[in-house]
Amino acid sequence: MRLREYIEKHLTDREVVLDNPNYPVYVDKKNNVAYFPLFNLSGKFVGYQRYNPKGIKGIDSPKIPNDQKKYFTHVTKENPEKNISSIALYGLHTIDKRPYVFVVEGVFDAMKLIKLKQPVVAVLSNDPKHLQNFFFLLQKRIIVISDNDKAGKKLKRLSNDSYDTPDGYKDLGDMPLKEVKKFIDDILRGAKWDWQII
Repeated sequence: MRLREYIEKHLTDREVVLDNPNYPVYVDKKNNVAYFPLFNLSGKFVGYQRYNPKGIKGIDSPKIPNDQKKYFTHVTKENPEKNISSIALYGLHTIDKRPYVFVVEGVFDAMKLIKLKQPVVAVLSNDPKHLQNFFFLLQKRIIVISDNDKAGKKLKRLSNDSYDTPDGYKDLGDMPLKEVKKFIDDILRGAKWDWQII
């Protein structure tokens, strides 16, 4: 068996299952980056998030070239003249007949819930107010799991129910899978809402 490239090992350490359609990702082994495809509600491919584990993140990232950033998201324009981007989410393929969907900020947060076979979408944004109508059209209970930061507070406004990532972790992506499972099981077991579509 061949040794895994750095990017492959890094992704599997973060709960990504390679070569599996339940975990859509394209791996560029030469450049040690990954591309997560983004789709709209109609299933049309509308963009990608490029992930460079050795890239720069945070306050300095707007000043550097895109290929040096830890995360870079490209979404096609739905209306180029008015500079309106398409609605693009990661995880739409997980939405099923269950009357709820989890909403998280990032791809690696979503990966934990995909591994637990939960319906989840990652909004890839720190201010996703443009998704309010989209969530309404889903006709699902929107359960936000927010990061422990200011952006998480904005995401909560779009939900029926919201929960903070447990203390000690920045987000679900940082939590061990066993702890994520207990956290999600507790949320679903203790839900104070009925299981009908609202």
